[in-house]
Amino acid sequence: MENNDQLSEIRTRILADPDALLNDQEVMRALVSASDPSANNNVIDLKSVVLRRLEERLDEMEGQKSTILSAAYENISTTNQVHRAILEVLGPNTFTGFLEFLRGPWAESLQVSVARLCLEAPAVPLTDMPPLQREFGPGVVFLQRGEIDYYITLGRDTAARPITLRQVKKGVPKIHGVHAENIRSEALLKIDLGPGNRPGMIMLGSDNPDQFVPNMGTDLLVFYGSVFERLVQSWLAHE
Repeated sequence: MENNDQLSEIRTRILADPDALLNDQEVMRALVSASDPSANNNVIDLKSVVLRRLEERLDEMEGQKSTILSAAYENISTTNQVHRAILEVLGPNTFTGFLEFLRGPWAESLQVSVARLCLEAPAVPLTDMPPLQREFGPGVVFLQRGEIDYYITLGRDTAARPITLRQVKKGVPKIHGVHAENIRSEALLKIDLGPGNRPGMIMLGSDNPDQFVPNMGTDLLVFYGSVFERLVQSWLAHE
């Protein structure tokens, strides 16, 4: 009688939560090993259920493995791209060559639609600036005092973060230039230009709305920004 009560309790528990039984590997191995041609049909059917469950788990694991490998390859590819971009920005050995790089290959090296170095300068016409500033070219954008923080925060009363990633409906002509109408996402890297200098900003704009989104990792951009920051500080110290 006691055995019947125990079996009834086991049966009740299994019916209440069959997955608990199917997910217990030791129990499944014991049940499968108990099946043979002379066993009743219920046990043989159970073996097929176990095999089907194992196949489902294998498919799930293969899918997870594929996703992990895909993400790993993408991370490696992105890392290599940033490393190449750093080597390219370090390439010019003159300030003029650096400015040529900013107005030409810079955006291509980062695979973005447009790249700009934004600097804060007095609000005077460009023709009234010293010759050096006039020669900076389209790779450099001059903004008024406080405009960098204002643009990063969109005018909100909050501190500007070192890295800001966001989607936009369209760009701003003053910052994105002729590409403004097509810009759909951007990365903003605030940089320190050294003692006595106003902060600067690297703007990377893309026509792909998913290239820069808030939940993306920023480690590589932080690394790139720190290298670029020190490079600009060095050029400014020599000019």
